[in-house]
Amino acid sequence: MESSEAEIAGGSASTADHVTGSQLSDNVQGTDGQAGSTEGILLWPAIAIVASMWLILIVPGMIAPLTKLHFTSMQSAPALGAILLSVWWFRKSLLPKRKRVVGLVALYSVFVIIMFAIHPSLRILMLIKGLPAAMTLLVVGFVIGQWVQVSKQAWFGVAAFAGLLVGALFVRVGTIDAAFDYTLVPRWKPTAEQELLQSLKNDLASGDSTENVADSVQSTGTPRLPDQPGSSDWAEFRGPRRDGILDDVVFETDWSENPPAELWRRPVGPAWSSFCVVGPWFFTQEQRGKEEIVSAYRVDDGSSVWSQSHQSRFEASMGGVGPRATPTYHQQRLYVMGGSGLIQCLDAATGDCVWKYDLMEELDVPLPSWGFASSPLIFQNLVIAFAGGGDQHATVALDKTNGALVWSAAGGNHGYSSPQLSTIHETEQVLISSNRGLQSLEPHSGKELWNHEWDIDVMARVTQPTVVGNTAYLGTGYGNGTRRIDITRNGDDWQTEEIWTKPMKPYFNDCVYHQGFLYGFDGPIFMCLDAKSGKKAWKRGRYGHGQVLLVQAMEMLLILTEKGKLVLAKTNPKKLEEIATIPSVEGITWNHPVVAGGKLFVRNANEMVAYDLNGKANAASAESDGTDR
Repeated sequence: MESSEAEIAGGSASTADHVTGSQLSDNVQGTDGQAGSTEGILLWPAIAIVASMWLILIVPGMIAPLTKLHFTSMQSAPALGAILLSVWWFRKSLLPKRKRVVGLVALYSVFVIIMFAIHPSLRILMLIKGLPAAMTLLVVGFVIGQWVQVSKQAWFGVAAFAGLLVGALFVRVGTIDAAFDYTLVPRWKPTAEQELLQSLKNDLASGDSTENVADSVQSTGTPRLPDQPGSSDWAEFRGPRRDGILDDVVFETDWSENPPAELWRRPVGPAWSSFCVVGPWFFTQEQRGKEEIVSAYRVDDGSSVWSQSHQSRFEASMGGVGPRATPTYHQQRLYVMGGSGLIQCLDAATGDCVWKYDLMEELDVPLPSWGFASSPLIFQNLVIAFAGGGDQHATVALDKTNGALVWSAAGGNHGYSSPQLSTIHETEQVLISSNRGLQSLEPHSGKELWNHEWDIDVMARVTQPTVVGNTAYLGTGYGNGTRRIDITRNGDDWQTEEIWTKPMKPYFNDCVYHQGFLYGFDGPIFMCLDAKSGKKAWKRGRYGHGQVLLVQAMEMLLILTEKGKLVLAKTNPKKLEEIATIPSVEGITWNHPVVAGGKLFVRNANEMVAYDLNGKANAASAESDGTDR
């Protein structure tokens, strides 16, 4: 690859004679397309391209984080940088044509090979973070190479570019939060899921485990499950009204002297499911290798009762592994939706499958980019779920006894909230939040009662609507805000009116309503909003993208932060008034917490933990009585 002495001499002569830009181009091309100038690499355009790429990549995220502008900049900046650098390299780098072609092919080949070879968790990060860093090192290498032999200058850049990409082969993503802040760990370090699978395998080998990681069900103990959940149970996503509000719950608030007593802590397979708690058992979903699991555990000690599995694995590079939806309990049966769209009815006592319905197979609906996430809603003899089939099968209702399709309704083609039964103007209706807005369906037939259009195009709408009387509040991330929608009715004519759309831009974080105020998340910061006027009351508390429950009788907020801390705060519209904070689980925590039977249940993709909210004194009393916790 080295130039001859004649070529170097020719290059020096060109410099001395002040060759024009067009003449340089002629020299680079040469009569046979091979000879070229040895002026080196014209660097300032490349430096300007890289600087502009980083400005496009960083600035929108600083001024408008997690908005459409931010996501567009993350996707477009690396692609634009790659295109412009390729054009510069081929047309303006002042290298011989053969070297330009070989270099460009080599760069793209290395990148494509590495993208196939790196750990799957790195692929999106490689596109939005790794590629810009590699292109920057490419240009830095060119700059450093100015002080070496001209013919080798390009190899400094290529080596720096390839070095970063090759280094990516040895790492994987450890954690990544909603703001795309991430940690890297050695690729060979086992994930929490792999450690759990190994532990289960060891238990099976020793005969100490009641778990079954194969395609079957194990059941232990005598079921004591009620036909209907009691007042202290938590039988579906976000509680009986799906509003995150706890009725008639009172517990100790002096956590400095008498904090919640940890009852048990156990590893769990990855998923963003919450808990369904009924009587002595609780249920959730998890991923274990190639198996998607619905699992039952004992409330008292967290030990396994049964696990039911089927072959399926949903994994999103940025969104994590495993199911998203929460099981629903009804008349001793569980209704669950997996990450790939399989709806199942299970015997809650044993985990045996009563029936199953595959949305992708039966209705030919596409797999959403973040997976299926609709926690099933039971209405009389129907199981209602959001399917995302657009103009044909956006929402479906199945017969709860046999899984047969009863009706399907048109609507949005993607969304990550769950059907919500509400009563508006004395009429029961199912509310569906999707990319197209907020839709109301007659639950028996699927007939549309009203539809408030608020299309957010290809962006995801995740949160549950908050209904207060004849008003619905719909929160939307990506810079859109929360909207107050008033609903009126005149006979069969339903109308909706936008009253205001104000700040409080939740990504996937539901809010709660209390005495005229909404408490929820504006991006990563907690805030309070006047529900009547939309005026911001306060915005404090950098809890990340967490979740919140309202303990209504105590006028308290129980907040679970994105990093797994528990915060107890008063419902004070004048200021954020924290009462106590304690650590809970480690790692990114997007799952909704649950309170049932005086106990608090928290989980994330790695572990789950239960607390007695009455604190140490009550736990010590139970221990002295010989109670097995």
